[in-house]
Order: sequence, then C-alpha cells, then structure tokens
Amino acid sequence: MKQVISLVLLGLFCSNGVLAGKANETKANGASQSGRVINGYEVNIANYRYPLILMIDERYSCGASIITASHALTAAHCVNDFVYSPWRVTLYGGSSYVNRPVVRISVGRIAVHPYYNTNNFNYDAAVLTVPSNAFAGNSNMAGIALQNTEVPDGTRCFVVGWGRYDINRQETSNSLRYTNLYIVSNYECSATFGTISPDQVCSKNYFNMETCSGDSGSALVCNGRLTGIVSFGVGDNRQCTSEAPTVFAKVFGPTVREFIRRQTGI
Repeated sequence: MKQVISLVLLGLFCSNGVLAGKANETKANGASQSGRVINGYEVNIANYRYPLILMIDERYSCGASIITASHALTAAHCVNDFVYSPWRVTLYGGSSYVNRPVVRISVGRIAVHPYYNTNNFNYDAAVLTVPSNAFAGNSNMAGIALQNTEVPDGTRCFVVGWGRYDINRQETSNSLRYTNLYIVSNYECSATFGTISPDQVCSKNYFNMETCSGDSGSALVCNGRLTGIVSFGVGDNRQCTSEAPTVFAKVFGPTVREFIRRQTGI
C-alpha cells in the first residue's frame, strides 16, 4: 500500500433483477433531494423501495437491497459471522424509519462470496435468501436492477442509508438519508488504499459528505442500477468527510456478478 492507514468497515461491527412474478421494479434513477448520508437529507422510502434495514439480534447493523422477490444483497462483512446462524438476521422493509418497521422478514440462508478477504475486504458481497417471494406484494418494497455495464469515472451516483449522519455524533440515523457520490478512477482510489481490484469501485462526494459507519451493505446506485455495495473507508480523522474515497464491492465485477448469478439466478 502507498501509505499506512487504518481502514474502517462501514458497518457497526467495525466502528438485474425484477421481482419474481413480474412485480414492479424500483426505478431508482435519482432523488428529488440532494445531499449525503453524513450531512445528507432525509428522504422517503417510497421514492426508492429497494433499501432494507439489516438487523442482527434485533439491533441495527447494516443496509441491504432487494434484488429479487426472494433475495437481498449486502456486504459480506455484515453477515460473515452469521452464515451458520441466519435466524439471528432479520430484514426490515417498507419504512423510512428504523424504529417503525412495516415488514419484518427472517433470513433463511446467507451466502458469502467464496473469495471474500477479511484482510483487504475484496469480494465484500453476500446474498441473503428469504422465504419464496417474501419481498413481493409489500408496500414500498421492490427490487432494483443490477448494473450491466462499466460506469465511467465522474458519473454522478447516490447512496441512501441509515448510517451515521453527523460526524460529531456516534449514533446511526433513525431516518433514511440520501447523498450524491461521484465515481473516481482506480488510480485516484489506489493513492489512498493501494491496489483496487476489478471487483471493487470507488466514489466520493468532494463536499464534506460521505457514507459512514452503519452504511455498510447499502447500494451505490448509478444510472438507476445497483452498481456497488458499501464496503469500507478510511478510519482516521478524515472518516466520513470526503477527503478520501469510499470503496464498494463492484456488482459488475467479474467474480461478484457471477457469485450473484449463482445464488439468485439473475
């Protein structure tokens, strides 16, 4: 690595599909409000529908995204310790607020990317399987399509999530929040983190707004498609301030995309 840094996973542990049955797919092509998760704006889940609250032992842990009527996508580091105890993981959906869940769905199976690396967090992807069609037919819940092409550097994207929303406060947000992000080159990202693999993608906001602790597993959405899974950032005093990029598992990356296809059929 080009410099010695402390990495922090953006979950709490370290601080194209359409729905089956032709259910409606979330368009997720932007937001009526702009901003960021840190310093971001509150938004209504009705405008997104794919985000899920991932609870472990009934405590908030990470974000996740609906990708089929029976599958959700999240970061491997959020659930790696619970592969053999999926009953401890519950997904809340249909609500903008952590303390007002509309739908509670138990996870039946957790599949972590077989190459997930706990040292450099590469292949930081996991698929959660729920009872058949459990996500279908619920208000404010729908799948989001997976990215099917490379996204150019400079592309404006966004993340919505329930992670930390104030750099001066440790708690995560009770309400869903939105932030703009811009894809940065692997060259720029590697200046902070060293080598960035074909299965990773980076972004930053440039305006003192960032994903932060508790946003792990949430979706980076570019051009209306799920492009990345929030993975990690820098764990020093620059954390969550846009001085360094955030790294995501790249959904269109060759082995991540194949992993998702094997687990879900899409």
